Amino acid sequence: MKNIYENLQKAEHSNLHRWLLNRTLKNSIRFNKPHGFKVFSIADSELKTFAPYCKKNFNHLKGIHACAIATVGELSAGLILMRHFSPKKYRLIMSKIEINYHYQAKKDIFAHAMISADTKAKMLEQLNTDNKLFHEIVTNIHDTDNAQIATVKSTWQIKSWDTVRTKV
Repeated sequence: MKNIYENLQKAEHSNLHRWLLNRTLKNSIRFNKPHGFKVFSIADSELKTFAPYCKKNFNHLKGIHACAIATVGELSAGLILMRHFSPKKYRLIMSKIEINYHYQAKKDIFAHAMISADTKAKMLEQLNTDNKLFHEIVTNIHDTDNAQIATVKSTWQIKSWDTVRTKV
């Protein structure tokens, strides 16, 4: 997690660190390795991940499988949270996911998650008073033609490690 966090901070302005981040993600999250998910772009308040249209991601209709779409949406949301909330200080864990599928994915897809500066400030304020919070991230999934494929709503529990009872 340390390498992922460090490379997330540097990858916005460095192709090398984005490459290192993608390499680290591939080796750290083994489940995602065969699917070819990658961080495509990073800015201060947004993050975009990529999932290729390839055989390993196909369903029985030769579209991208629903679970691959959900996973790339979860990945974007988790990484944008990790970019702003250090895993050294906070435990991030997804507590709920809801996916609305709009269109069949027959091309490469991109998952786009955002956190505004105002939202982050409110989250930090709540963490300072309550030591934990639940926050929903909406991730929009589009294909290369910009057709909306799905909307992923993931709810995350963010909690200070000081208050976690079950340590890693």
